[in-house]
Amino acid sequence: MIVVIGTLSARTEGATYGLGSYAATAALALTAAGEPVEMVSKVGVDVAGEALITQLAAAGIGHVALIRDGARSTSVDDASPLEMDAADLQLALRYLTSFDAVLLVDPADDSVVATVLDACTYVGARLVVTRPAGSTPAGVPTGERGDAPPPLEVERPAGDPAAVTDLLVALLAPDRESPAAE
Repeated sequence: MIVVIGTLSARTEGATYGLGSYAATAALALTAAGEPVEMVSKVGVDVAGEALITQLAAAGIGHVALIRDGARSTSVDDASPLEMDAADLQLALRYLTSFDAVLLVDPADDSVVATVLDACTYVGARLVVTRPAGSTPAGVPTGERGDAPPPLEVERPAGDPAAVTDLLVALLAPDRESPAAE
């Protein structure tokens, strides 16, 4: 199983909402490639949050570790996203006891990377951290377990969605072929 960690946002589509974040795009691409995927994120307890959860489930993306925040609203149409801090991730990752790889999308800070790296080390999973092209990579944390390999840091490619799919599938599921290649 592959865990995708990142912010979720809703995109207004008439009277309803669609998935509108890079983390959701990555999760959809991995699911389309045949990988079981669990989404770790935070949404509000509101109509937009419910719509996102319904769409994740309909796409076959697990959401057992999705945090519902009753004090804040789900990000809609480029509003400020609900970021996950290290404590949120420690809680969320306790629900997932076995996974092969983690894609961490646009981590808020180095403590988030360190927390996820520790969880990956514990279960023997690979960690790929992706950021927008031109952004500054995080300092590579050593984690609490010194035997952890550093995460693979990748600048998120711009443009062609097929290139994004190919990159993610190649890094996280190397024994699968990208649906974009078909």
